[in-house]
Amino acid sequence: MKRGFKRLLLLMCCLGIMAVCGCASLEKRITILESENKAESPKQKAELGRYWYGYWYITDTKEGWRKLDGYSWDCCGELSSADGELSLLLWDEDMPKDYYLARIDFQYSDGDYYCSGGEFLDISLARGAVTIKLDEDGGTLLRLSGSYSDDSTGSFYYVMYLRPWGELWPAGQSRPYFYDSWYLPKIEAGEDPPEVIEPYE
Repeated sequence: MKRGFKRLLLLMCCLGIMAVCGCASLEKRITILESENKAESPKQKAELGRYWYGYWYITDTKEGWRKLDGYSWDCCGELSSADGELSLLLWDEDMPKDYYLARIDFQYSDGDYYCSGGEFLDISLARGAVTIKLDEDGGTLLRLSGSYSDDSTGSFYYVMYLRPWGELWPAGQSRPYFYDSWYLPKIEAGEDPPEVIEPYE
């Protein structure tokens, strides 16, 4: 009886020591697990400037647009905001600001921008018709892409690359055609984007 009690007491002591060791180990594991599962910081909304400059080009042209396949145009943009909706007005070498190329409306949600409407040339833009990507690695770069289709003239796919007006474009990367001859003198003179782009003036 005594021997049995001693064994039981010894067994309980051993279990107690194991439990203490186990708890310490478990506590350490929980601490590590919590640090590994911390929620990532939410993506911060970028502050977009008012004026923009860049270029746009067309590919996959059909019918009346075939002769312009791969052609590009320098363009400027002006961003306005009202009630959480952003609107980017774009004009290029052929279409001045008062007869603009496009107006792209977009909003910010869950870390991304999405098109909410607008118009491109003479076609209204449906929700989501333009893909909008903002890249801030190596400077702010706004990329917009979509497709245009008209029963009488044909169709094409377009891509736009824009940087804030006044920002330099990295060397060794694609730049607007009149970047050196037209854009750099404008920003060096401290001018805002003109309402008419006249690179040959």
